[in-house]
Amino acid sequence: MLRYKYRLPVSGAAFAVLIAFIYSLSSTLIMPVFPLFLKSLVNKSAYVGYFMSFIYFLVLIYILISTYFLKNNKITILKFSVFGFGITIFLLTIINSVTQLIILEIFRTLFIAVNFVVMGLLIRDASTKKTISKNEGYYFAIINISFFIGPIIGGFLANAYTIKTVFSIAAIFPFLVFLLLFTQKGKTHNTRIEKVNLFANIKNFFRNKNLLINYFISLGLMAWLTIIYIYLPLYMSKEGLSEKTIGLVLAFTVIPLVILEIPVTKLTKYFGYKKLFCFGFLLIALFGIATFFTNQIYIKLLFFILTNLGIAFVEPLKEAYFFETNKRSDEVNFYPIFKTSSDVGNLTGPLIFSTILLFTNFSIMFLVASILMLIFALISLTLKETK
Repeated sequence: MLRYKYRLPVSGAAFAVLIAFIYSLSSTLIMPVFPLFLKSLVNKSAYVGYFMSFIYFLVLIYILISTYFLKNNKITILKFSVFGFGITIFLLTIINSVTQLIILEIFRTLFIAVNFVVMGLLIRDASTKKTISKNEGYYFAIINISFFIGPIIGGFLANAYTIKTVFSIAAIFPFLVFLLLFTQKGKTHNTRIEKVNLFANIKNFFRNKNLLINYFISLGLMAWLTIIYIYLPLYMSKEGLSEKTIGLVLAFTVIPLVILEIPVTKLTKYFGYKKLFCFGFLLIALFGIATFFTNQIYIKLLFFILTNLGIAFVEPLKEAYFFETNKRSDEVNFYPIFKTSSDVGNLTGPLIFSTILLFTNFSIMFLVASILMLIFALISLTLKETK
Protein backbone atom coordinates (compact mmCIF):
# COMPACT_ATOMS: atom_id res chain seq x y z
CA MET A 1 0.00 0.00 0.00
CA LEU A 2 1.07 3.59 -0.62
CA ARG A 3 3.07 5.07 2.23
CA TYR A 4 4.62 8.49 2.62
CA LYS A 5 7.42 9.30 5.06
CA TYR A 6 6.48 12.97 4.79
CA ARG A 7 3.82 14.17 7.20
CA LEU A 8 1.80 17.32 6.63
CA PRO A 9 2.34 20.07 9.21
CA VAL A 10 -1.37 19.89 10.04
CA SER A 11 -3.22 17.19 11.93
CA GLY A 12 -6.33 16.65 13.99
CA ALA A 13 -9.14 19.12 13.38
CA ALA A 14 -7.01 21.22 11.01
CA PHE A 15 -6.32 18.21 8.77
CA ALA A 16 -9.98 17.17 8.83
CA VAL A 17 -11.00 20.66 7.75
CA LEU A 18 -8.34 20.70 5.01
CA ILE A 19 -9.44 17.46 3.38
CA ALA A 20 -13.12 18.38 3.75
CA PHE A 21 -12.40 21.67 1.97
CA ILE A 22 -10.60 19.99 -0.93
CA TYR A 23 -13.24 17.27 -1.18
CA SER A 24 -16.10 19.76 -1.19
CA LEU A 25 -14.56 21.60 -4.16
CA SER A 26 -15.57 18.59 -6.24
CA SER A 27 -19.23 18.95 -5.28
CA THR A 28 -19.31 22.74 -5.46
CA LEU A 29 -17.76 22.82 -8.94
CA ILE A 30 -20.69 20.86 -10.34
CA MET A 31 -23.27 22.66 -8.21
CA PRO A 32 -24.37 25.29 -10.80
CA VAL A 33 -24.52 22.77 -13.66
CA PHE A 34 -25.78 19.47 -12.22
CA PRO A 35 -29.47 20.56 -12.16
CA LEU A 36 -29.08 21.72 -15.79
CA PHE A 37 -27.42 18.41 -16.70
CA LEU A 38 -30.32 16.54 -15.13
CA LYS A 39 -32.87 18.68 -16.96
CA SER A 40 -31.19 17.82 -20.27
CA LEU A 41 -31.97 14.16 -19.48
CA VAL A 42 -35.45 14.41 -17.88
CA ASN A 43 -36.74 17.49 -19.78
CA LYS A 44 -38.83 19.15 -17.01
CA SER A 45 -37.66 21.22 -14.04
CA ALA A 46 -40.07 19.45 -11.68
CA TYR A 47 -38.67 16.06 -12.71
CA VAL A 48 -35.20 17.26 -11.74
CA GLY A 49 -36.45 17.62 -8.17
CA TYR A 50 -37.93 14.13 -8.21
CA PHE A 51 -34.64 12.66 -9.44
CA MET A 52 -32.74 14.51 -6.73
CA SER A 53 -35.13 12.99 -4.18
CA PHE A 54 -34.21 9.56 -5.54
CA ILE A 55 -30.52 10.39 -5.13
CA TYR A 56 -30.97 11.47 -1.52
CA PHE A 57 -33.13 8.45 -0.76
CA LEU A 58 -30.14 6.29 -1.67
CA VAL A 59 -27.83 8.45 0.44
CA LEU A 60 -30.27 8.14 3.35
CA ILE A 61 -30.22 4.33 3.21
CA TYR A 62 -26.44 4.23 2.98
CA ILE A 63 -26.00 6.60 5.92
CA LEU A 64 -28.22 4.41 8.08
CA ILE A 65 -26.13 1.32 7.37
CA SER A 66 -22.83 3.22 7.71
CA THR A 67 -22.84 2.44 11.45
CA TYR A 68 -21.65 -1.05 10.52
CA PHE A 69 -18.56 0.37 8.81
CA LEU A 70 -17.61 2.83 11.54
CA LYS A 71 -16.19 0.07 13.74
CA ASN A 72 -13.17 0.20 11.42
CA ASN A 73 -10.48 2.85 11.11
CA LYS A 74 -12.05 6.00 9.70
CA ILE A 75 -8.99 7.06 7.68
CA THR A 76 -8.92 3.68 5.93
CA ILE A 77 -12.63 3.88 5.17
CA LEU A 78 -12.21 7.39 3.81
CA LYS A 79 -9.38 6.35 1.48
CA PHE A 80 -11.57 3.83 -0.30
CA SER A 81 -14.59 6.11 -0.29
CA VAL A 82 -13.02 9.28 -1.74
CA PHE A 83 -11.28 7.23 -4.43
CA GLY A 84 -14.59 5.66 -5.44
CA PHE A 85 -16.26 9.06 -5.42
CA GLY A 86 -13.62 10.45 -7.79
CA ILE A 87 -14.19 7.57 -10.20
CA THR A 88 -17.96 8.07 -10.24
CA ILE A 89 -17.68 11.83 -10.75
CA PHE A 90 -15.45 11.21 -13.77
CA LEU A 91 -17.91 8.65 -15.15
CA LEU A 92 -20.56 11.40 -15.33
CA THR A 93 -18.72 12.53 -18.47
CA ILE A 94 -19.95 9.48 -20.39
CA ILE A 95 -23.56 9.43 -19.13
CA ASN A 96 -26.12 10.00 -21.88
CA SER A 97 -29.37 8.56 -20.52
CA VAL A 98 -31.45 8.44 -17.35
CA THR A 99 -30.94 4.67 -17.07
CA GLN A 100 -27.16 5.05 -17.13
CA LEU A 101 -27.34 7.80 -14.53
CA ILE A 102 -29.53 5.73 -12.19
CA ILE A 103 -27.00 2.87 -12.27
CA LEU A 104 -24.11 5.25 -11.59
CA GLU A 105 -25.93 7.00 -8.74
CA ILE A 106 -26.41 3.70 -6.92
CA PHE A 107 -22.63 3.66 -6.44
CA ARG A 108 -21.89 7.40 -6.26
CA THR A 109 -24.38 7.96 -3.45
CA LEU A 110 -22.72 5.22 -1.37
CA PHE A 111 -19.46 7.16 -1.45
CA ILE A 112 -21.25 10.45 -0.76
CA ALA A 113 -22.89 8.96 2.34
CA VAL A 114 -19.71 7.45 3.77
CA ASN A 115 -17.67 10.61 3.16
CA PHE A 116 -20.44 12.73 4.69
CA VAL A 117 -20.49 10.76 7.95
CA VAL A 118 -16.77 10.03 8.34
CA MET A 119 -15.60 13.60 7.75
CA GLY A 120 -18.00 14.86 10.39
CA LEU A 121 -16.73 12.27 12.87
CA LEU A 122 -13.10 13.19 12.18
CA ILE A 123 -13.87 16.73 13.35
CA ARG A 124 -15.47 15.31 16.49
CA ASP A 125 -12.56 12.97 17.18
CA ALA A 126 -10.19 15.94 17.17
CA SER A 127 -12.37 18.03 19.52
CA THR A 128 -13.41 18.17 23.15
CA LYS A 129 -16.81 19.28 24.38
CA LYS A 130 -15.30 22.70 25.05
CA THR A 131 -13.82 23.08 21.57
CA ILE A 132 -16.46 21.34 19.44
CA SER A 133 -18.58 24.46 18.89
CA LYS A 134 -15.53 26.48 17.83
CA ASN A 135 -14.19 23.69 15.58
CA GLU A 136 -17.59 23.23 13.93
CA GLY A 137 -17.68 26.97 13.26
CA TYR A 138 -14.25 26.89 11.61
CA TYR A 139 -15.22 23.74 9.71
CA PHE A 140 -18.32 25.25 8.15
CA ALA A 141 -16.62 28.60 7.52
CA ILE A 142 -13.79 26.94 5.59
CA ILE A 143 -16.19 24.64 3.73
CA ASN A 144 -18.22 27.67 2.72
CA ILE A 145 -15.14 29.15 1.05
CA SER A 146 -15.30 26.17 -1.31
CA PHE A 147 -19.00 26.93 -1.81
CA PHE A 148 -17.89 30.40 -2.94
CA ILE A 149 -15.00 29.35 -5.18
CA GLY A 150 -16.51 26.18 -6.66
CA PRO A 151 -19.67 27.56 -8.32
CA ILE A 152 -17.74 30.46 -9.87
CA ILE A 153 -15.17 28.12 -11.44
CA GLY A 154 -17.80 25.57 -12.43
CA GLY A 155 -20.04 28.20 -14.01
CA PHE A 156 -17.19 29.79 -15.97
CA LEU A 157 -15.92 26.40 -17.18
CA ALA A 158 -19.39 25.32 -18.33
CA ASN A 159 -19.89 28.64 -20.08
CA ALA A 160 -16.49 28.48 -21.82
CA TYR A 161 -16.42 24.74 -22.53
CA THR A 162 -19.07 22.14 -21.60
CA ILE A 163 -20.77 20.75 -18.52
CA LYS A 164 -18.87 17.49 -18.93
CA THR A 165 -15.60 19.44 -18.77
CA VAL A 166 -16.69 20.53 -15.30
CA PHE A 167 -17.23 16.89 -14.29
CA SER A 168 -13.72 15.96 -15.50
CA ILE A 169 -12.03 18.68 -13.45
CA ALA A 170 -14.23 18.04 -10.39
CA ALA A 171 -12.98 14.43 -10.31
CA ILE A 172 -9.42 15.62 -9.57
CA PHE A 173 -10.16 16.78 -6.01
CA PRO A 174 -11.26 13.45 -4.46
CA PHE A 175 -8.08 11.85 -5.83
CA LEU A 176 -6.04 14.63 -4.20
CA VAL A 177 -7.74 13.90 -0.86
CA PHE A 178 -6.98 10.20 -1.40
CA LEU A 179 -3.26 11.00 -1.65
CA LEU A 180 -3.30 13.38 1.33
CA LEU A 181 -4.82 10.69 3.54
CA PHE A 182 -1.60 8.67 3.18
CA THR A 183 0.33 11.47 4.91
CA GLN A 184 -1.51 10.68 8.14
CA LYS A 185 -0.81 7.81 10.48
CA GLY A 186 -4.45 6.86 10.29
CA LYS A 187 -4.94 6.77 14.03
CA THR A 188 -8.38 8.04 15.00
CA HIS A 189 -10.65 7.63 17.98
CA ASN A 190 -12.41 4.30 17.58
CA THR A 191 -15.38 3.57 19.79
CA ARG A 192 -15.65 -0.16 20.39
CA ILE A 193 -18.97 -1.52 19.20
CA GLU A 194 -19.38 -5.19 19.90
CA LYS A 195 -22.77 -5.42 18.26
CA VAL A 196 -24.57 -2.93 16.05
CA ASN A 197 -28.34 -2.87 16.48
CA LEU A 198 -29.54 -0.33 13.94
CA PHE A 199 -33.22 -0.50 14.89
CA ALA A 200 -32.45 -0.12 18.59
CA ASN A 201 -30.24 2.88 17.80
CA ILE A 202 -33.01 4.50 15.76
CA LYS A 203 -35.54 3.84 18.52
CA ASN A 204 -33.27 5.28 21.22
CA PHE A 205 -32.42 8.30 19.09
CA PHE A 206 -36.01 9.33 18.46
CA ARG A 207 -37.07 8.72 22.06
CA ASN A 208 -34.79 11.60 23.01
CA LYS A 209 -36.89 14.76 22.61
CA ASN A 210 -33.95 17.10 22.03
CA LEU A 211 -32.33 14.82 19.47
CA LEU A 212 -35.68 14.68 17.67
CA ILE A 213 -36.07 18.48 17.66
CA ASN A 214 -32.49 18.98 16.49
CA TYR A 215 -33.19 16.42 13.76
CA PHE A 216 -36.13 18.49 12.50
CA ILE A 217 -34.05 21.68 12.66
CA SER A 218 -31.43 20.09 10.41
CA LEU A 219 -34.13 18.64 8.15
CA GLY A 220 -35.77 22.05 7.69
CA LEU A 221 -32.49 23.74 6.85
CA MET A 222 -31.60 21.16 4.22
CA ALA A 223 -35.07 21.34 2.68
CA TRP A 224 -34.53 25.08 2.18
CA LEU A 225 -31.07 24.51 0.69
CA THR A 226 -32.68 22.44 -2.09
CA ILE A 227 -34.41 25.67 -3.10
CA ILE A 228 -31.03 27.39 -3.38
CA TYR A 229 -29.05 24.62 -5.05
CA ILE A 230 -31.66 22.83 -7.21
CA TYR A 231 -34.49 25.19 -8.06
CA LEU A 232 -32.70 28.54 -8.12
CA PRO A 233 -30.32 27.41 -10.92
CA LEU A 234 -33.32 26.02 -12.85
CA TYR A 235 -35.21 29.29 -12.35
CA MET A 236 -32.25 31.38 -13.50
CA SER A 237 -31.79 29.16 -16.56
CA LYS A 238 -35.49 29.56 -17.37
CA GLU A 239 -35.05 33.34 -17.16
CA GLY A 240 -32.23 33.15 -19.70
CA LEU A 241 -29.23 33.59 -17.40
CA SER A 242 -25.97 31.86 -18.36
CA GLU A 243 -24.11 29.15 -16.44
CA LYS A 244 -21.51 31.79 -15.56
CA THR A 245 -24.17 34.00 -13.96
CA ILE A 246 -25.71 31.03 -12.15
CA GLY A 247 -22.31 30.17 -10.69
CA LEU A 248 -21.73 33.74 -9.56
CA VAL A 249 -25.12 33.98 -7.83
CA LEU A 250 -24.58 30.68 -6.00
CA ALA A 251 -21.17 31.93 -4.91
CA PHE A 252 -22.64 35.19 -3.61
CA THR A 253 -25.14 33.25 -1.48
CA VAL A 254 -22.18 31.93 0.51
CA ILE A 255 -20.78 35.35 1.50
CA PRO A 256 -23.08 35.75 4.56
CA LEU A 257 -22.02 32.29 5.74
CA VAL A 258 -18.30 32.97 5.42
CA ILE A 259 -18.67 36.22 7.34
CA LEU A 260 -21.02 35.07 10.10
CA GLU A 261 -20.58 31.38 10.89
CA ILE A 262 -17.55 31.70 13.18
CA PRO A 263 -18.96 34.70 15.13
CA VAL A 264 -22.32 32.94 15.46
CA THR A 265 -20.77 29.94 17.25
CA LYS A 266 -19.49 32.34 19.92
CA LEU A 267 -22.99 33.70 20.54
CA THR A 268 -24.30 30.47 22.06
CA LYS A 269 -22.88 31.33 25.49
CA TYR A 270 -24.89 34.58 25.47
CA PHE A 271 -28.15 33.57 23.78
CA GLY A 272 -28.18 29.78 23.85
CA TYR A 273 -29.01 27.57 20.89
CA LYS A 274 -32.77 27.77 20.48
CA LYS A 275 -33.00 31.56 20.14
CA LEU A 276 -30.31 31.54 17.47
CA PHE A 277 -32.03 28.69 15.60
CA CYS A 278 -35.36 30.54 15.72
CA PHE A 279 -33.81 33.82 14.57
CA GLY A 280 -32.11 32.04 11.68
CA PHE A 281 -35.31 30.45 10.38
CA LEU A 282 -37.16 33.77 10.74
CA LEU A 283 -34.57 35.49 8.54
CA ILE A 284 -34.86 32.75 5.91
CA ALA A 285 -38.65 33.08 5.91
CA LEU A 286 -38.61 36.89 5.79
CA PHE A 287 -36.30 37.23 2.80
CA GLY A 288 -37.83 34.20 1.09
CA ILE A 289 -41.35 35.65 1.31
CA ALA A 290 -40.00 38.97 -0.02
CA THR A 291 -39.08 37.25 -3.32
CA PHE A 292 -42.79 36.79 -4.03
CA PHE A 293 -43.43 40.54 -4.10
CA THR A 294 -41.01 41.48 -6.88
CA ASN A 295 -40.75 40.51 -10.53
CA GLN A 296 -37.30 42.06 -10.91
CA ILE A 297 -34.99 39.09 -11.38
CA TYR A 298 -31.92 40.63 -9.77
CA ILE A 299 -33.83 41.96 -6.74
CA LYS A 300 -35.33 38.50 -6.31
CA LEU A 301 -31.84 36.98 -6.47
CA LEU A 302 -30.61 39.50 -3.89
CA PHE A 303 -33.32 38.34 -1.48
CA PHE A 304 -32.24 34.72 -2.00
CA ILE A 305 -28.67 35.69 -1.18
CA LEU A 306 -29.89 37.38 2.01
CA THR A 307 -31.69 34.21 3.15
CA ASN A 308 -28.23 32.86 3.88
CA LEU A 309 -27.95 35.33 6.74
CA GLY A 310 -30.46 33.05 8.43
CA ILE A 311 -28.66 29.88 7.37
CA ALA A 312 -25.52 31.16 9.12
CA PHE A 313 -27.41 31.02 12.44
CA VAL A 314 -28.46 27.39 11.95
CA GLU A 315 -25.87 25.49 9.92
CA PRO A 316 -22.84 25.42 12.27
CA LEU A 317 -24.89 25.11 15.45
CA LYS A 318 -26.99 22.04 14.69
CA GLU A 319 -23.99 19.70 14.80
CA ALA A 320 -22.38 21.53 17.72
CA TYR A 321 -25.61 21.03 19.68
CA PHE A 322 -25.63 17.32 18.83
CA PHE A 323 -22.08 16.77 20.11
CA GLU A 324 -22.58 18.89 23.23
CA THR A 325 -25.62 16.88 24.29
CA ASN A 326 -24.33 13.35 23.64
CA LYS A 327 -21.77 11.13 25.33
CA ARG A 328 -18.87 10.14 23.11
CA SER A 329 -19.86 6.50 23.57
CA ASP A 330 -23.25 7.25 21.95
CA GLU A 331 -21.94 9.31 19.06
CA VAL A 332 -20.99 6.50 16.65
CA ASN A 333 -24.45 4.95 17.11
CA PHE A 334 -26.41 8.20 16.90
CA TYR A 335 -24.38 10.40 14.55
CA PRO A 336 -25.22 8.50 11.32
CA ILE A 337 -28.89 8.67 12.30
CA PHE A 338 -28.62 12.40 12.93
CA LYS A 339 -26.89 12.87 9.56
CA THR A 340 -29.91 11.32 7.82
CA SER A 341 -31.77 14.52 8.72
CA SER A 342 -29.91 16.23 5.89
CA ASP A 343 -30.95 13.60 3.40
CA VAL A 344 -34.54 13.42 4.64
CA GLY A 345 -34.65 17.18 4.08
CA ASN A 346 -33.03 16.80 0.67
CA LEU A 347 -35.50 14.03 -0.15
CA THR A 348 -38.77 15.52 1.12
CA GLY A 349 -37.97 19.08 0.04
CA PRO A 350 -37.83 18.29 -3.70
CA LEU A 351 -40.83 15.96 -3.45
CA ILE A 352 -42.94 18.78 -2.01
CA PHE A 353 -41.49 21.60 -4.09
CA SER A 354 -41.55 19.72 -7.42
CA THR A 355 -45.18 18.76 -6.87
CA ILE A 356 -46.02 22.42 -6.25
CA LEU A 357 -44.02 23.40 -9.34
CA LEU A 358 -45.91 20.93 -11.52
CA PHE A 359 -49.19 22.74 -10.82
CA THR A 360 -48.08 26.35 -10.23
CA ASN A 361 -44.87 28.27 -10.94
CA PHE A 362 -41.51 29.12 -9.38
CA SER A 363 -42.83 32.17 -7.48
CA ILE A 364 -45.57 30.20 -5.71
CA MET A 365 -43.15 27.39 -4.93
CA PHE A 366 -40.64 29.83 -3.40
CA LEU A 367 -43.42 31.40 -1.29
CA VAL A 368 -44.63 28.07 0.10
CA ALA A 369 -41.08 27.01 0.95
CA SER A 370 -40.51 30.30 2.79
CA ILE A 371 -43.70 29.94 4.84
CA LEU A 372 -42.63 26.43 5.86
CA MET A 373 -39.51 27.94 7.43
CA LEU A 374 -41.77 29.73 9.95
CA ILE A 375 -42.86 26.31 11.22
CA PHE A 376 -39.25 25.33 11.84
CA ALA A 377 -38.68 28.61 13.69
CA LEU A 378 -41.44 27.59 16.11
CA ILE A 379 -40.11 24.03 16.43
CA SER A 380 -36.67 25.34 17.42
CA LEU A 381 -38.14 27.19 20.41
CA THR A 382 -39.05 23.85 22.02
CA LEU A 383 -35.39 22.80 22.19
CA LYS A 384 -33.77 22.33 25.60
CA GLU A 385 -30.62 24.37 26.18
CA THR A 386 -27.33 22.62 26.96
CA LYS A 387 -26.67 24.75 30.05
